Amino acid sequence: MKHNKRHFLKLAALTSAAMLATTITTTVFAADQKFRIGYSQFWGTNKFLRTQVKGAQAAMAEWKKKGVNVELIVTNGGDTDTTKQVADLEDLSAQHIDGLLIFPGDSVVLAGPVKKLFNDNKLPVVVTDIGLKSGDWITYVGTENELGGRMAADYMATLVPAGSKVIVFDHGPAVQVIIDRNRGFEKRAAELGLKVLPRKVMKLSLEDGRRTMEDTLTEVPDIAGVFFQNHAPAIGAAATLQAENNKKVKLVNFDTDPTAYQMVRDGKIAGTIVQDPYQMGYVGMNSMLTHLTGGKTKKNIELAPKLMTPKNVAEFSNDPQVQK
Repeated sequence: MKHNKRHFLKLAALTSAAMLATTITTTVFAADQKFRIGYSQFWGTNKFLRTQVKGAQAAMAEWKKKGVNVELIVTNGGDTDTTKQVADLEDLSAQHIDGLLIFPGDSVVLAGPVKKLFNDNKLPVVVTDIGLKSGDWITYVGTENELGGRMAADYMATLVPAGSKVIVFDHGPAVQVIIDRNRGFEKRAAELGLKVLPRKVMKLSLEDGRRTMEDTLTEVPDIAGVFFQNHAPAIGAAATLQAENNKKVKLVNFDTDPTAYQMVRDGKIAGTIVQDPYQMGYVGMNSMLTHLTGGKTKKNIELAPKLMTPKNVAEFSNDPQVQK
């Protein structure tokens, strides 16, 4: 009986040692993990995009403390030609990255290379902000864009009389998030009794914002409000209104930077729908590394936008987007 007991205790000790060894081996393996991640961006010099990268880097720093190291390769596809971003994806693929984060400049054009270069090769993809029309991704992190459009319309309706003419200046008719924002704004504005005019398509630039505002004032002298998908053309439009001493037309836009933030403070831009690009990058990178280390990820994550106006602008003073 004593022999059997000693045998049992010896076996238990060996089993415990084996389990401990397994645990240690697993821990050492995790500590030795290193991944090469690509972050393909369009409009990459934009403050919004740079803030996304900061969020991703913050997540990387947290994972480094867990023993997971990341080499991040950020590419900028420029501001006007999405074929440059397609070439960037080809370059990232050639560098044998372990996973791709992408802010696509076009929801349709970029879907093809993502499918061919990454989906077909079983490489994980995380999409931030602008969605893709097709393909597969482990996580999409963006904003509730249609809600943001509705919020802009609700606010616009407090600034202009019922029946007033409002219009959308659209710089991305093939970009899904912009489609969603436009739909939210136009549908809600009509519900609130505003007269929604046909959209004007323009380039994403200060100059096009200025020029399109000038043309609109000539064509529609009684225009009351304009909704923009980005702060850059809104800044240009505000310059036109200031030059003409026009204080009647109200401008509401998506996104901000230090200049646009100050213009809201000064009342030159009536209001801004503010997204959270820092969280997009942060959550996107966390999702990627969770997947690569064997964890489960959430397919769709939408962050709620906020409305910034001259009355509450001080609440946004610490937002990374408005820091100089």
